[in-house]
Amino acid sequence: MAWKCIRVKCDPTQPGHDVATAWLAAAGCSMFEESQDGLQAFAKAEELTAQNLAEIREDLAPLGLIDWVISEVEEENWNAQWESDYPEVHIDHQIRIRAPFHSVESEIPFRHTLTIQPRMAFGTGHHGTTHGLLAEMAEMEWTGLDVLDMGCGSGVLGIHAAMQGAKRVLCVDIDPWSVSNTRENAPLNGVKEGATFEVREGGADVLHSSDEGRFDVVVANINRNILLQDMPAYSAALKPEGVLMLSGFMAPDVEALEQAAGRYGLQRMALRSEKEWRILTLRR
Repeated sequence: MAWKCIRVKCDPTQPGHDVATAWLAAAGCSMFEESQDGLQAFAKAEELTAQNLAEIREDLAPLGLIDWVISEVEEENWNAQWESDYPEVHIDHQIRIRAPFHSVESEIPFRHTLTIQPRMAFGTGHHGTTHGLLAEMAEMEWTGLDVLDMGCGSGVLGIHAAMQGAKRVLCVDIDPWSVSNTRENAPLNGVKEGATFEVREGGADVLHSSDEGRFDVVVANINRNILLQDMPAYSAALKPEGVLMLSGFMAPDVEALEQAAGRYGLQRMALRSEKEWRILTLRR
């Protein structure tokens, strides 16, 4: 089966490579490698469209794009090689995210270990937005909480909350690949889909009237425009003393998001930096 490889090189490297990773993941790339030659993204040929790639290339130009090469590679033993090079994610000594092909044992002790099968979905923990949210979540108490994970990707954030004692978790994503990957990853971590762990395909439009005022924590790792657009839905879903955790944006976007959240009585609790990305935690 043919795969496409998109090689991207930006100067400066950041934030171009991080942004390219997010955009290419959304376009259908499921595997990434970073080297001195740049960022390489891989996808099954049929999952990509020429129009999407052309738009990403154009949008990366202001971020210092100096190299953009698309080529085809044959799967053969390449996937096995990719697996052997695929790194775990370590968030301090708090969280370890391993793929099923990684060793179950770890030389370093971690408080929590998650198993995430890397597929087409975004959110394996390597990207700064997911990494930063997990670092914030590792310091929080989840026992007995109702949690909404918007833009769930691989499901890693919602699954982590469920594993740490959340009473009910709802994961939502507009991408069917993400919904499928979340449903695949949940049982890998002993989480069973049902009344206490639900997965829905769609955006804020799939939140029901019964979801209003239901959640102690809403986590949304998407992008600035969607976060601003769906702020009313996030606010409506929160309990009166609920916490809203946002990521998927950079420093210039923080003010606009705080202003939008402020209209619903939400005020900043914390602002975390992960390279060029920001993680904003708010509370009424």
